[in-house]
Amino acid sequence: MAAGWITIVAPYLPEIVRLARPIFTRTPPLIDPGQLRRNDVVDAQIAELQDAADQNADSIGKLAADMQKTIEVLQLEAARAERRLVRAQALAIIATTIAALAFGLAAWALAH
Repeated sequence: MAAGWITIVAPYLPEIVRLARPIFTRTPPLIDPGQLRRNDVVDAQIAELQDAADQNADSIGKLAADMQKTIEVLQLEAARAERRLVRAQALAIIATTIAALAFGLAAWALAH
């Protein structure tokens, strides 16, 4: 069957190849200079945006590290302030107790 097909098509083969060659050897259509400039501008903008995104990512990383350090310092200072507050409350309780005892002692001394 294949041999029969080739014998029928063989006389027309050079003509088929001649007609098909322009389809495969066609040069791509020319792009106008304005389109090339627009493509160059778009490429430059994309590169700038990628650089800006990289810089933003670096800045965000640095900011996160700085914020982590700040949070650690704030936590240390909060713990220190809490200890000072506990000491101040204890001192206030002691002072109030001493004042009440002094008032009671003074009242007793005046009564006798």
